[in-house]
Amino acid sequence: MLSATNSKVERILAVDDTPDNLILLQTILEIEGYSIDLVADGMAALAKIEQSPPDLILLDVMMPGLDGYEVTRRIRNHPTMPYIPILLLTAFHDVSVVEGLDAGADDFIRKPFDQDELLARVRSLLRLKQSLDEQKKILLIS
Repeated sequence: MLSATNSKVERILAVDDTPDNLILLQTILEIEGYSIDLVADGMAALAKIEQSPPDLILLDVMMPGLDGYEVTRRIRNHPTMPYIPILLLTAFHDVSVVEGLDAGADDFIRKPFDQDELLARVRSLLRLKQSLDEQKKILLIS
């Protein structure tokens, strides 16, 4: 989506081991004008983020190998990684919101998600990212 203060298309990384979920997220978000990268596991997500940090990460909690909590921890503990908002997605009702937030996630949404709620959370987290990036620029100039 084009930001009011710049003409950059906001990039979102969607991480889910279920291809149908990735296609659904891609469809919803591309219609809104976002650029979407898709990966199917935690290790691929970390490599993609290291290569080219997105503006937002939509991250499934339950994946084989590295789950969403561990991916979140690794992103937050990376010494040179810029701040990237993380929205955790889960199909399970007993998943610990506390564990996700303590790992460093910014928000949580349950699947199947309401499309309007997902888009509102995405917009909110992208506004937060934009605000923090602008504050950082101001501090660097000062």
